Amino acid sequence: MDDSNRPPVVPAARVSRLTRPSVREQVVPFPRDPRPYDRPVVAAMVSPDDLTEEDAHRRVRILLALATCMATKGYRATTASDTAREGRVSKTVVYAHFRDTEHCLLELYTRATDKMLETVHAAQQRAAAEGLSWPHRLRTAVRAHLEVLAADPDVAWAALVEEQAAGRPALALRRQVIDRYVELICGVASDLAEQHPGEVRPVDRALVLAAVGGLNELMLARVERGEATALDEDTDVATEVLVQLVARRP
Repeated sequence: MDDSNRPPVVPAARVSRLTRPSVREQVVPFPRDPRPYDRPVVAAMVSPDDLTEEDAHRRVRILLALATCMATKGYRATTASDTAREGRVSKTVVYAHFRDTEHCLLELYTRATDKMLETVHAAQQRAAAEGLSWPHRLRTAVRAHLEVLAADPDVAWAALVEEQAAGRPALALRRQVIDRYVELICGVASDLAEQHPGEVRPVDRALVLAAVGGLNELMLARVERGEATALDEDTDVATEVLVQLVARRP
């Protein structure tokens, strides 16, 4: 982010955590405009607890504006002015919420991946409650993940492509996210192995890590081709990877 004429940081107003309901309960869609900002991947996530409702809306607005700018011109070419213009806020407001573009990207990535993991976990629980077969449970989780990404191509681009262009903190955060995906799949595989011992095997973590890496490349290739809205077309392939990973061999 261009810091040459950086305005002073203006702290966001604080509200008592004891008297204020959570931001998750407060967040409502932004007013409609030619570029709506009530996009699902980020807007549904909890904002920091010390922000007012108005600040929470602005923060999400800035995050989504950054995603749009990066999809157009890339992380390294995006400035605070670009983000402010796209988000319809001042540069002062941008700097009141984020130190620089890297800080903004890290929060965007964190919120987006939190939402995706939450969605996958919820889909897995619903599939189990409905008594679906274990391959269909895996398919339900995979499809939920891909549909969340496909719902907002700009955020998908930010999470899969631009995050890799940031510095060491972004790389460390990406490793944490990959580890969370690995733990999720290991947990699902363990549960399925207990429920279907004759069909499903517990899987070594290294194998799951390799599978997650392959699935990430599958999604990345689709997004790089400009086909993020068609990510769900990879549901069958991604599901087969996981089915073959956990299926017990004769």
